[in-house]
Amino acid sequence: MTTDTRHSADTRIMRIVHNALRRDIARAAEALHMAPPPAQTQRVALADHLVWMMHFLHLHHSGEDRGLWPLVRELNPDAGPLLDVMDADHARIVPEMERVAAAATEYRAHPAAREELSRSLAALGQVLLPHLQREEDEMMPVVARTLTRGQWDDVEQEVFIASKTKRELGIEAHWLVDGVDREDYDVTVRKVGPATRFMLLHAFKRPYRRACAARWGADLDVSPRHHRPALTEGSAELWIDVPARPLYDVVADVTRITERSPECRSCAWLPGRSPGAVGARFRGHNRAHHMRWSRVCEVTAADPGRKFAFHTVSDRRNPLYHDSTTWSYTFRADGDGTRVTHSYRIDVLPYRPLLSLYSHLQPQHRDMRPQMRQNLEALRRQAHADTATGSLPRTA
Repeated sequence: MTTDTRHSADTRIMRIVHNALRRDIARAAEALHMAPPPAQTQRVALADHLVWMMHFLHLHHSGEDRGLWPLVRELNPDAGPLLDVMDADHARIVPEMERVAAAATEYRAHPAAREELSRSLAALGQVLLPHLQREEDEMMPVVARTLTRGQWDDVEQEVFIASKTKRELGIEAHWLVDGVDREDYDVTVRKVGPATRFMLLHAFKRPYRRACAARWGADLDVSPRHHRPALTEGSAELWIDVPARPLYDVVADVTRITERSPECRSCAWLPGRSPGAVGARFRGHNRAHHMRWSRVCEVTAADPGRKFAFHTVSDRRNPLYHDSTTWSYTFRADGDGTRVTHSYRIDVLPYRPLLSLYSHLQPQHRDMRPQMRQNLEALRRQAHADTATGSLPRTA
């Protein structure tokens, strides 16, 4: 690849690497707090991934210490105090990395080590996450002013790329572009030439996805965001340590959906059938960023303690509301609690000219499962709060 050596260094890849670390630390913390705990296959996959991440982080920091910081210190003596802070950060992070790696190795063999691994991961986050942010906010602007693009690319190739095997680069590449947008995807994949890029992206795509399915679950989409087709159906599931009927009552009281939904701002029953009964209608008012809209919905299933469902009513007179989606909650007793499944299915698609517009204005709607997972976690908090106060939501 040819590089324009006159321009300042393009350090965006550092933010992309940091985001991948933040993302999987958060995923791992969530997986470790699952109820019931991860089964053996997921436990082993999760432990192996955390060991790999600690190895990656060690190589990343040692590469900075060995190849990047000395060059910046030489060319820009005024950066010395900030580089000293970076060195001190790395020194504090090393023992926490080693603790996580040791705890993950122990957890791989013994499920009882889950709490220790969770604590180790939290302790690592306390020193690592502020360092990553400080490096982006303070150090990378200094690097961009100090190094030319050619100098940066030379360090990157010699220190972070050349020493790795094709397999290491392939797994690492897919890990970095997991869930990124078009800009970050292009920044990442262009670090290698076209032939190597083609091989890495195609040969290691399936292995990476299989590994992610093992450690995070098959429902998580790990493809880059701009590669994802809009899903017409999906579901999320969560075990909640509350009986089914109180959970059903919370869900069937649609006026409380604002406590769970990141978009719904108000919801009220409309005149007609009794609230909560099949055929009852309600209107929800929504807002996401700069967009506001409202939809009329109708209850399609109301089986207390088992299932509650509704769909958005298709409005043939208004092309903007031609589409219709069914949303449902099912409740199944599981041990001392309830396994709740939240699902959606698009029954009537928007008119074709509007599909691309909606995808651009509301990219979060291309895959609703992450928001549905948040909805279920909020449902758990609602149910716990109701239990603590002794209040019950009002349904039909």
